[in-house]
Amino acid sequence: MKLTDLPEKYRMEAYAQMRNNLTHPAPHLESLVGNAPLAAKEVTRFNSPVRIHFHCYRKRLCDIDGISGKAAIDGLVHAGVLVDDSPQYVKEVSYSQEKCAKGEAEKTIITIEVI
Repeated sequence: MKLTDLPEKYRMEAYAQMRNNLTHPAPHLESLVGNAPLAAKEVTRFNSPVRIHFHCYRKRLCDIDGISGKAAIDGLVHAGVLVDDSPQYVKEVSYSQEKCAKGEAEKTIITIEVI
């Protein structure tokens, strides 16, 4: 459904919300520590089939069907690390998790292995 398909009342509310959201300052996401390795060196590009593993350190373990790496894989494609996320290039995706130590920050380690 497109925004133009909505009745006028709802369309006007949606436009108002969009205008309000644009007036709020957005956080400077590029200053996050997680981006430092990409900014510091040349990105390794994988042009052949790969296997990707996500290992999560969490304060509270989640259901295995609640773990998804879709957004991260899309980000790897967008950053040029992966050529594409199609089955031709990403042959296998696996997940594991463990509880992190008390006081330790949650993190996810992504391992990309050429097949």
